[in-house]
Amino acid sequence: MVYRRPDLRRALSERTLSGSSWTSYSPTSAYVLVDTLSNEKAPLPADSAYFTTSESKAKMLTRLRGSNNNLHDGITDQQQLHKKKEELVASIGRKLEILRAEREAIKEEMRLNQELGTEVTSKVEARARLAEAEKYKLHVEEIDKITSLLLGLSGRLARAENALIMLVDDADPEEKRILESKRDKLSEQLEEAKRLKENIDRRAIQVSKVLNQYLTEDQYADYDHFIKMKAKLIMDAREIDDKIKLGEEQQQALRETMFKNP
Repeated sequence: MVYRRPDLRRALSERTLSGSSWTSYSPTSAYVLVDTLSNEKAPLPADSAYFTTSESKAKMLTRLRGSNNNLHDGITDQQQLHKKKEELVASIGRKLEILRAEREAIKEEMRLNQELGTEVTSKVEARARLAEAEKYKLHVEEIDKITSLLLGLSGRLARAENALIMLVDDADPEEKRILESKRDKLSEQLEEAKRLKENIDRRAIQVSKVLNQYLTEDQYADYDHFIKMKAKLIMDAREIDDKIKLGEEQQQALRETMFKNP
């Protein structure tokens, strides 16, 4: 398989940011925010919906909240219901096969895109000043981190919101308070991450200006394609993983009900 880079037009603006310069470039606090999240501790009971519901399922439940769709609607005969469940299990299985194939295709795209990025980095290191090359590499790392951070925070926020909705009326007030605090904290962190993303996007203009000094038009197009695809493929991979996990959970749940109610 031969990887061909499309002839993309430059997408990054070259205008100068007021009050900013390449020499003032510095790492964002995205790294600190990632570390804070990885060390997060929550004194919630082990059976809390926050822990028992996956991020993919929580997102789905949030989207479908208020829907009245029900597998049992219009079906009263147990044999008919069992047959319907079998059909659903088979249908989900076919979809999972397609999704797993897509996941492998995305992995290959990520590998090829990383190869392209390595080529770009080599050219930058060979032509730019050391400080400029290091700041370019930092920018690439930040795009990776901020994309993963935004996806992780949105998933955790969905879990917290879903856990709150699923609380029964006589739930432990302390558990509710903790979940509300977690939801509010995650919401704040998500907004902070969005601001960090905006800062990184603005600094991309500085990176663009510097790279244009050292790269040919085709080489710059390689960089532009690499950066755009890097973030897109991370999001695509996460979306596919979520769909696979949700499909597996749905399939398992259906099989369990079929076993209990043959």
